[in-house]
Amino acid sequence: MFQGRFVHNIDTKGRVSIPAKFREIIAERYENKLILTNDFDKCIVAYPPDEWEMIIEKVKALPMKKEVKIFQRYFISAAMEGELDRQGRILIPPTLRNHAGLNKEVCLAGLGNWIEIWDRKEWEKAMMLEDKDRVREVLAGLGI
Repeated sequence: MFQGRFVHNIDTKGRVSIPAKFREIIAERYENKLILTNDFDKCIVAYPPDEWEMIIEKVKALPMKKEVKIFQRYFISAAMEGELDRQGRILIPPTLRNHAGLNKEVCLAGLGNWIEIWDRKEWEKAMMLEDKDRVREVLAGLGI
């Protein structure tokens, strides 16, 4: 399980160091590989290969509605496999870096089964939680 927030720098080649806490999980369970793709938010999501396969299987079972096709085109077509190098870094392809507006500092946030990678300033904006009362209400309705 990925949890925690970490700020790291992205180098000029587009590589970012994966936090040691996450690296251990990725090395032990996922052969140092992650699937990186766009998110509808201004960030990149990184899934372990088995979690990614579960998403693909769920999408394959969906009816071919317009919204499903949009999701496939946006989310699945952008996916790229990344492998951690010996220093524990992963290369983020330019198209994904551009999508998320990644600059010097990035925030890696563990969200259970996946990791989000944000430009630090975008992360800080996202964490302002302007609608936190609505979030509390929805979560209470879900029993959380």
